[in-house]
Amino acid sequence: MRRLLHIIIFIGLFLAVLPASALADGGTFTVVLDAGHGGKDPGTIGSASSNREKDIAYNITMEIGRLLKKNHAEIKVVYTRSTDVFIELGRRAEIANKAKADLFVSIHVNALPKDAGHYAYGVQSYTLSLKSVGTNLAVEKRENSVIALEGEAAKKYNYNASAESDIMYELMQDHDMKESVVFAKMAQNEMVHTGGRKDMGVRQANLAVLRLTYMPSVLLEVGFISTPAEEKFLMTKDGQNLMAKSIYNAIAKYASQHTGKQARLEQPSATPDSSASTEATEVKQESVPASAATAQALAPKTVYKVQVLAGSAKLKSNDKQFKGLKCEMHQKDGRYTYTYGSATTMEEAKKLRQSILNKFPQAFIVTFTE
Repeated sequence: MRRLLHIIIFIGLFLAVLPASALADGGTFTVVLDAGHGGKDPGTIGSASSNREKDIAYNITMEIGRLLKKNHAEIKVVYTRSTDVFIELGRRAEIANKAKADLFVSIHVNALPKDAGHYAYGVQSYTLSLKSVGTNLAVEKRENSVIALEGEAAKKYNYNASAESDIMYELMQDHDMKESVVFAKMAQNEMVHTGGRKDMGVRQANLAVLRLTYMPSVLLEVGFISTPAEEKFLMTKDGQNLMAKSIYNAIAKYASQHTGKQARLEQPSATPDSSASTEATEVKQESVPASAATAQALAPKTVYKVQVLAGSAKLKSNDKQFKGLKCEMHQKDGRYTYTYGSATTMEEAKKLRQSILNKFPQAFIVTFTE
């Protein structure tokens, strides 16, 4: 009986101190942008030691903030880090809580283990789950592994401290989960359609950086640095800016639902490799020419196609796996990819992809340069 009384009192105190939305205080929408990792924690590493998650996440985060400040005076931007420093996961959440943020967005880069034996493509959006989900354990372990660098500060992540703490976190989850999912779906949609990336879905995981925040919170994985084509894309300024525009659009749309102000959206630039998603993608880096005319003459032509299949098997043009579609084969390093159609603009490519989704729901846009 006494334990039940403690729990009731605990719930009452928790609800009493739960931060109120900043919108109730002047109409400002506050978003906390969290560039994953930093300082002594580089995050995932690509094919070169200088290709680091912490730098990609930082560049994307700062560009999102720049766009928000330029286009939306009613949105207050708070950064968990604005330089290359190590910030504890708990401290990141504390920054968001003290700011009474309306939204917390953490930017990360995905990776498969070096011995995975295959590549993965695409973007993922994560909301909090208090229970580990088997299919997402790799992400949980990687994103929570930074705790090992925190020393004594890591004690705050005792997930099973008491029944009372479990109830508190369940209340937190119930309070913000619906809104977290709403934003996660917006972000995922923008990264797929504006960014042209492969859709790996909205998922849930027990992530420490989300567990300690008291507002709708989402962790975004913007691509796989362990996949050569996605690494190449994410290491370019164009690629980073495209992902920033996608996430900015999602934040602007979500904030507009709460402030009543119209969202000012960014359109993706027509750049080579703007939607690179497969090994077949070739990216050409050109030096900046002296004049616009020279630039136009030297610029590689970008062709957009829709990938439907990939694997080690060489298929005949009439193979039943193509479901009646006339597909083109591309070979590289003993691996075959198969694409459908061809378009000269991203808009045309999106329509092309839409036309075959009934046959290939997982189809995604890739680019080739000629």
